[in-house]
Amino acid sequence: MRLFVLLALAVLAWPADAPFAATKAKRAWVVVIDGPRRLETWDDPTRQHIPRQAHDLAPQGTLYPDFRNSGYTYTNAGHGALTTGIYQQIENGGHEALDHPSYFQRYLQASGAPAESCWVITSKDKLFILADCGDPAWRGRFLPRRDCGIPHPTKVLGGYRSDVATHAKVLEVIRTAPPTLLLVNYLGPDANGHAKNWNGYLAAIRQTDAFVAEIWATIQADPRLKDSTALFITNDHGRHSPGVKDEWINHGDDCAGCRAISLLALGPDFAKGRVIPTPRSQIDLAVTIARMAGVTLEASPGQPMDELLAP
Repeated sequence: MRLFVLLALAVLAWPADAPFAATKAKRAWVVVIDGPRRLETWDDPTRQHIPRQAHDLAPQGTLYPDFRNSGYTYTNAGHGALTTGIYQQIENGGHEALDHPSYFQRYLQASGAPAESCWVITSKDKLFILADCGDPAWRGRFLPRRDCGIPHPTKVLGGYRSDVATHAKVLEVIRTAPPTLLLVNYLGPDANGHAKNWNGYLAAIRQTDAFVAEIWATIQADPRLKDSTALFITNDHGRHSPGVKDEWINHGDDCAGCRAISLLALGPDFAKGRVIPTPRSQIDLAVTIARMAGVTLEASPGQPMDELLAP
């Protein structure tokens, strides 16, 4: 029995010696829906605002209902954790670099693949920081392609853009030259929350729900992508719990509403219709994707999500 268990653990390990050596998936894409509160998504018994994820996608993948931001619950910190595996307390306006290289940079360095094999496509301009870091050994090197917010002729920060425009860019990239690694940010729920627009907030949750369903449908319709692409749908942070400060309008502390997010994993290596109650956090997902891509995030305390490969 002990030998069987050891062999099973060896099979389930995600080695970091070759890109995607342990998985059928040869691509790993992350879609970050910015700032919805769990009360309006997976914790709503009706799941009325995420019908495509709840009723169409979840039966095809694995859901983590106890997924969370265990660090700093605002945009740049949450996205940084998802790509570097580090919870860094970082300025939130795009004026401070990440301290550590992301799995994008590490993959491009290790593989020698062209820059266009990795993409960062975001509605928020300030998330351009995900494409680089401040470490002198890595700064300006092995950079993925990026398309973040409204382009500016002379500045990096040009402004936020609509999720419709971002989604069009995402579809263009994945249909013409599908990348190996991709991160997408849709800002709708967060932007409408901060604008105190309740109806707009709910509408944005429904819109982004439709966007991720279209991305998955595009994957399934393309022979290059079907059965070889892993798609992770998650969030950077939640919003204040009822009774905390201004509730759904804002976020940024350690209340349960700000920390509770979700993760739905779809792909050829993941069980269909499975719910994994194991508590996990953003840095675990970063380490897992790095392992899939054959690299390590050396400074990260995150742990690979080996249970994703379990039968």
